This record gives sequence, C-alpha cells and structure tokens, in this order.
Amino acid sequence: MTYPIPKSKHLKKLVFLLLLVISVKSIDAQVCSDPLNIFYGLDQKGHIKPINVNDASVGSSLNSSEDGGYPGSTTNSNAIGLNIKNGTFYYFQKNTQGSQKFVSYNPATATYTTFVNSPISGSVVKGCVSADGTGYYCIDASGILCYYNIAGNSWSTISSNLIDQFNNSLNSTLTSLGSGDIAVDGLGNLWIVVSSATKWGLYKLTAPLPTIPTASVTLTEKIAPTQSTPKGSPFGGIAYNATGQIYLSTTDDLYLLHDDLSISHEGSFSSSGIGADLTSCNYPFSVLPLSFISFNVSPGPNNSVLLAWSVSQQENDEGFNIEHSSNGQHWNNIGYLTNKQVAGPTAYDFTDLNPLPGINYYRIQQPGLDGRNSYSQIKTINISATGKVSIWPMPARNNIYIETPKNANSNTGNLWIFNLSGKKVVDDLLHGGINTIDISSLSAGCYIVHVILSGGEVIKRQLIKL
Repeated sequence: MTYPIPKSKHLKKLVFLLLLVISVKSIDAQVCSDPLNIFYGLDQKGHIKPINVNDASVGSSLNSSEDGGYPGSTTNSNAIGLNIKNGTFYYFQKNTQGSQKFVSYNPATATYTTFVNSPISGSVVKGCVSADGTGYYCIDASGILCYYNIAGNSWSTISSNLIDQFNNSLNSTLTSLGSGDIAVDGLGNLWIVVSSATKWGLYKLTAPLPTIPTASVTLTEKIAPTQSTPKGSPFGGIAYNATGQIYLSTTDDLYLLHDDLSISHEGSFSSSGIGADLTSCNYPFSVLPLSFISFNVSPGPNNSVLLAWSVSQQENDEGFNIEHSSNGQHWNNIGYLTNKQVAGPTAYDFTDLNPLPGINYYRIQQPGLDGRNSYSQIKTINISATGKVSIWPMPARNNIYIETPKNANSNTGNLWIFNLSGKKVVDDLLHGGINTIDISSLSAGCYIVHVILSGGEVIKRQLIKL
C-alpha cells in the first residue's frame, strides 16, 4: 500500500516557491548580491556590516550617521531582520525599556525611517522579517512575542504564554536564556535560538505564524536548552545559508550548526561586536534536514523482517515511508510511520511480515516539505525460499549472520563459501539459531554461500564482500 502526500500540498509549495523567487529578484543589487557567502551583522552601535561566512571577515558599514533620517546614536541596537522584497533592514536602533526606537534602513536610498513604538516593555533581543516581507516578528528578554505589520505600521502583542510541545511553560527558559535571535525559513517557520553565557537551545514555531493576539503559542523543542555555549559567550545571532545550514554568532565569533547538531567554529570576526545579531538573504525550504543515524534490518519471528532506524532531526510532519524492493531498483511502499515530533535522536521500528524469498532490499524515505526526499542507506536480507534460512546483511564487510532452524541437535548444518573460481574459502559448522560468520579475511568480491542443512537440503546464495 502506498501513502502519497496530498497533491494540494505540493501545489501550495510550488506557488510559494515561485512567489519567493519573484521576491528575491526584486532585492536591490547592493544587498544580497552574494547571498551564498555574505550575511549581515548588527553591532550594538547600530552599524550594519557584511560578513563573509567563509572566513568571518567583515566589510565596511552599510549605514552611517550621515544618512537621511538618522535615529540618533545608541549602544544597544538589536533584533535585525532583512526584508527580501525591498532590501530594507528592520531593527531596534534602541532596544531598552522606556527608550525603544524601531527603525528601518534602506541601503539603496541611504535613508532611515522611524516607526511607531512597540508594545514591548522589556529589551527586544530577537527579531526577523517574515519570508514574504509583510511583517516583522520579535521576542523580548521576557519571552513576549510581538508582530509588526509593515504596510499598516502597527504592532500586535501575540502572546506572553509560550509553551513547548509537551505543554510546559517556557517563560523561565526564555527569561534565564534571554539572549539569542530568530529567523524565518522559506516555508514560513520561525526558528528561535535561546541562550545565556553558559547554555543554549533551539525551538521552532511552525507556520502559519500568528499575526493577532492568541492565548498561547506552542514551540517545538529541537535542541534542548541545556547545550553548553562555546567560550562561555551567549549566542546573539542566527541566519541560514542558501542550503539551509544554520549559522550562529556570539559577539565576536561565528559558528556553524551541522545536521548532526555538532558545532564548528568558523572564525572570529575581523570587526569586534558585529556578531551581536545576524540576518541573511536566504529563506531556505530545508533547515536542519533529517539525518539518519542508523538503519538495520534483521530476521524476525515467523520469517518476518525487523527494521530499526534512528534519526537526529525530524523536520517533516509527514513521517516515514518504508520502502521495499526485490531488485534494488524498483521500490514499493509497504508501510508508514508518523513522525514522533520529539527533540533529539529518535528511534523507530517496523516489521515486514511478508518478505519475498531471496534477497529483499529495504530503505526508509522521509518526504521533504520542500519536495525533496531524504533516504536512509539501502539494507538487504536474504530470506530462504523454504523459509528455513536467513542470511544478512548483503553486501557485507566483516561479518555475515546466518539463521538456521533450531532442533534437538546442537549442529544443524554446514557452511561452505566458494569464490568464483570454485575454491572453497570457508568451511564451518552451523548451530540452530543465529550464527555469526567472520568474513573479514576474504578479499572484496563475489562469493557463493552454501548452507547444507542436517537433512541434506542445500541452500545457495550470492555474497558480495565489501
């Protein structure tokens, strides 16, 4: 049985992608001329500077106090976001309680615009512009989520009650880990990094994002807020590259978050303080894509096959398709498992009750929200036509496993392995149950396995040694 994704979802994704491409083309060439390599940072003095993510080198400031509409000097700018429709930056020139000043800066015209005051009473530390350029989201140090309607020049307090997927309040987490940043991906999901000087974590608010007040907002924990920060400095910025990789910044250093959730130091900024906040021209459709940690198949009771796999990320709400093939080329869906929607590495299992005689091929597919699919490695298992013997894995590197019927005798048969020249290279006894056969000494290539059962029946299988 197959489990197709509804066609309407694919159509919506295609329409959104086309709109996004059109929007990107409207960006002024001065900004986003090299979105693959150039991000933008905001220091606390309000300077917006390009950052080369390959070496963390920082270019000259895009803005200055000489530009039209200059909102005044500051030492607490924060929460920058880039509108991809018009190449304009939105941020808080002043983000402190009682003296907030929310502004935009357009590099093409070298002008600032100051907007109406936000309803937030605390310091705004996280901000970004939506993927379609219609609004700006921000979160203050107390965890209050607000929305600014760009066309209407108006604010809405969305909620002060943010909870995780387990219905736990995040107020204390967002307060104690009050630093961080937010960024929207190409599908409209909001990613939220929270951080203190010692700990950090990552959450996701799934699209569609709210634009009016709501009683509570549910965030999905993607990385538990117990991770240690590098160098004892809080993360202050988050941005994506074109392929959906997440970059994080502290005040003076740039880091890359890998799909397996490890972090690498990409460099120290050549201009001090520019990592207080980040934004980029990229709104990718795949952020922290699924990463398969492991995938194994093994024989089960009554001639079934057990499949077990674990993943590091689960960004697709559709779940997993279990695929089977008799030749490794043409695949059929034989089952479906729903995404567990939990943070961190997660294990799944499935039983194929009706494998075919001979070699069975298996793989796990996760349909991508961007239309691209993630796949596990292909695993094989050999099921005897008589239902008496199973041999796996195929191909194999160091060991093969042979399961034979159990009976009153300790030995139930013999194992012979021949190379293609007909020379016997393995001669061993088999006991009832699962036998582990060391083939590490064999050269890479093709072999023929003979299993001779106690009743004289001979079962032959091809073995590929890696």
